[in-house]
Amino acid sequence: MSEENGEKTEQATDARREEFRKRGNVAHTKELGSAVVLLASAGGIYALGRFFFQHIFEVFQYSFGQDMVQMVREGNFMEALTFCAGKAGILMAPVLGIAGVLGVASSIMQVGFLQVEDALSPNFEKLSPVEGFKRIFSLRAVVEALKSILKMGAVGIVLYFLLRGEVAKIPYMITFSIEQIIVYLGTVVVKLLGGVGGVMLVIAGADYFYQRWDLEKKMMMTKQEVKEEHKQREGDPMIKSRIRRIQREMASKRMMADVPTADVVITNPTHIAVVLKYSDNLPAPQIVAMGADLIAEKIKEIARENNIPIVENKPLARTIFKTLKIGQVIPRELFVAVAEVLSYVYRLRRKKR
Repeated sequence: MSEENGEKTEQATDARREEFRKRGNVAHTKELGSAVVLLASAGGIYALGRFFFQHIFEVFQYSFGQDMVQMVREGNFMEALTFCAGKAGILMAPVLGIAGVLGVASSIMQVGFLQVEDALSPNFEKLSPVEGFKRIFSLRAVVEALKSILKMGAVGIVLYFLLRGEVAKIPYMITFSIEQIIVYLGTVVVKLLGGVGGVMLVIAGADYFYQRWDLEKKMMMTKQEVKEEHKQREGDPMIKSRIRRIQREMASKRMMADVPTADVVITNPTHIAVVLKYSDNLPAPQIVAMGADLIAEKIKEIARENNIPIVENKPLARTIFKTLKIGQVIPRELFVAVAEVLSYVYRLRRKKR
């Protein structure tokens, strides 16, 4: 009965997992990068404490010395600004360098090297009312909201306990020397970065396991899909040919079924039709359907019936049709052209509303 209803009860095969990975659907948590950056910053400041102390002390000496007084009297601030900017660069470079390298390494540890360009992908404005409504009331939205509340609460608690004991020391800082103030502030910064980073690391671990569970649920297959994949992998040429024909028909049906949920149809205008949809789970708009001649006419007919905008752009439609496949996301080279089309579509929708 479950097979007849198309219920997904089977674990994903290796081919299915590879297909999801090629599309950029992998378990990934952003909190791990944040945690690593905070912990790396705390470790860098602690390990290079003498280096930071020396340069910060030089800034204090320079700021309150006779040279600064003379420059203020003469109105010559360029030398002071150059000195402070140089010192700021020297102080920030080690921390940012270590944090950046470890942040990238944490992302690679989670997902490896993906073919999709997720790191440099632009974030298009998601103005579709229907898609926005779905995202607001989806399980992912609820989890993200709970995760944000948990992060703010955990960080607030950590900051409270770390700073509670430091408040009493503030009145005594008036007796501290410059060296003691610098050392004290450095110790407090390291404690704050380390404490918040540790909390973020725990949250990142929990979020990663949730992402893995959610991805496994999405990758599950029906028994029919498993059988079709098995036949395609081990069948004879005639059976493979028949299976490929069936798969093309099923893909065509699924493709046409995806057209009503799309954001825009880009046309040639008479021979080619390309259907794009922007999903919250992908780094860029995805091709959900495309075809030429009769298929293109059918796509445009479905789009008109469902009030999907049809935009004529010959070079863009021709390029996507010749170089990309259904299911792929738009590459970086076409971001600007696609962004212009989506911006035009969103303006039309706002006018209609």
